[in-house]
Amino acid sequence: MRAKTTIAVLMAGIFCACAAPLISTLWVVLFLVVPAHAVHDLRGFVGVAFSIFFIALVPACPFGLVCGVIVRLYLLVWSTHITTTVRLISECGIIGVLFSLCFSLFLQFLGWGPVEWTNLKGTLFIVSVGFPVSILYAIFYRRALLRRNSSSPVPTR
Repeated sequence: MRAKTTIAVLMAGIFCACAAPLISTLWVVLFLVVPAHAVHDLRGFVGVAFSIFFIALVPACPFGLVCGVIVRLYLLVWSTHITTTVRLISECGIIGVLFSLCFSLFLQFLGWGPVEWTNLKGTLFIVSVGFPVSILYAIFYRRALLRRNSSSPVPTR
């Protein structure tokens, strides 16, 4: 593998490893902390957000790194078949959902996380994190991922 390709694969892993805890923190803060009125001032809100972020960081970073690397390798193989942004985003979204469904297995394999993450509510939360991470990756890196075949000229009539 070339150095440029290796860097692109690692950057995909780093992007997913950074985006997953950020999005999971955002969801927890928006849907659990804010509606419960658990925090009454800005300092407490920032403190709660940082603690949630660091709790989410431990399981989400390694899994995001592994999934980002695997997805980028998959896209390197299939990049010649993906010609439009819509197809790229839809394939990344499907892959994000499928990999999100494997997150609870990853946690069970490592012996991390509560059992509640394997029920329907936990699975929906995990998918609601993995799906946007993969969509954001496809949107941010679409120019690098879409390879236009310049060898087949467009017919002119």
